Amino acid sequence: MIKYLLTLSVLVSPFIAVADDLPQIFKKVSELVEQKKYPKALDELSWAKKEIEKQNTAQLESYLPDSIGDFKGEKISSNGALGIVSIERNYVKGNDQIKVSLTGTSGSDAAGLGGGLAAFGKMAAMMGGQTPGNETIRVNGKTAILTLSDTSKSGDLSVFLDSGSVLKFEMSDNATADTLKKAAEGIKIEALDTYLAGQ
Repeated sequence: MIKYLLTLSVLVSPFIAVADDLPQIFKKVSELVEQKKYPKALDELSWAKKEIEKQNTAQLESYLPDSIGDFKGEKISSNGALGIVSIERNYVKGNDQIKVSLTGTSGSDAAGLGGGLAAFGKMAAMMGGQTPGNETIRVNGKTAILTLSDTSKSGDLSVFLDSGSVLKFEMSDNATADTLKKAAEGIKIEALDTYLAGQ
């Protein structure tokens, strides 16, 4: 058993070092660049990027609180690809459920696909005017689209952040404008937007 644990610790320890010591990685990258070992330097940088992406995702998850009003948060799910991060958390109160999702980017990627989608959504909201079941509103000073269905009782609220990300609140049943707006008020939108903008 002890032999097994020692073997396991040897196998795992390099990954722990990568996760815990970014300054050491960057120091190694600098040394490799000085030695003109560019392929190895790029490999080290890719490990650093993966670790920073994990830390970024964890920081974003912290903006989805454990509860929003009387709605209790369930487990957070997150994934990222091509510089786009997607985080979701369901909030439940009895038979009612609100799905909160954040889709976007941070840093220099904010001008890419995620930023383009948010900018497009904001432009559509401003140009679309008011139509039955579809209303352009302001949430914490941000442009948003509120959509409600009389037939299915579903609804969603999409908030377009200045950083280029989209924060969405969805209900498949018993959706009301008041419930969705109060859910949005339960998120520190301005702080989240500032973080995503890299400020």
